[in-house]
Amino acid sequence: MNILLHQFEFSHFNDKARWALNFKNVEHERRSYLPGPHMPAIKKLAGSSQTPVLQIGDEIVAGSAGIIDRLETAYPDPALYPADPELRAEALELQAEFDKHVGPATRTVLFNELVNEGSYLCAMFARKASRPRQILYRATFPLARGLIAKGNGTTDPENVQRCTALVDSTLDSVYQRVANTGYMVGDCFSVADLTAAALLAPLANPQHPDMARPQPVPESVAKLLANYQNHPTIAWVGEMYERHRS
Repeated sequence: MNILLHQFEFSHFNDKARWALNFKNVEHERRSYLPGPHMPAIKKLAGSSQTPVLQIGDEIVAGSAGIIDRLETAYPDPALYPADPELRAEALELQAEFDKHVGPATRTVLFNELVNEGSYLCAMFARKASRPRQILYRATFPLARGLIAKGNGTTDPENVQRCTALVDSTLDSVYQRVANTGYMVGDCFSVADLTAAALLAPLANPQHPDMARPQPVPESVAKLLANYQNHPTIAWVGEMYERHRS
């Protein structure tokens, strides 16, 4: 059966889905879209404009959590859900919390810098597009900048402050959780670890091909990453990518 992931090139929610597919050794193809121009095609496909979307034959599964749940059913080994019911419930609760709050906050913190780096932002998301599409995408960025800022929560300084505070507290809480066993729930890798690592990855800059940034990184982005690089949770994110991401 043909399996196709509809995705953005550089996106932590999309990398969450990519990670799950790779972890379960599921052969699949990927179709990349440019944020903004993607909306008509993805909305027609899935009913909303958000990515990732997984297409399994004629079946459409939207959202990283839904994709992981579908993969867990179809490809149960290796497992991302803990076998113990209580640990499984805890892992899924953590996934939901990160999906709802931490992932968007991380995006806001990063885009607060990226929205002022148009050339670099466009290079991140269009890095595999044809040269003419890259040029057109960059040329239209000034027109879309306001919508991009609003859509990523950077137009309200108070919201940026709230997101920054949430990211800071999350880094501390993750470190406390993983201090004993190295994992968020129990003593082995689960959907909770995958979710936390993937959704914090934009601040950790893991050197996996799917999330490696174009070089050189603008000074503003480099300064942002430097603010976090010494936190032990950032090191943990890198370890999760190295140990559990193929």
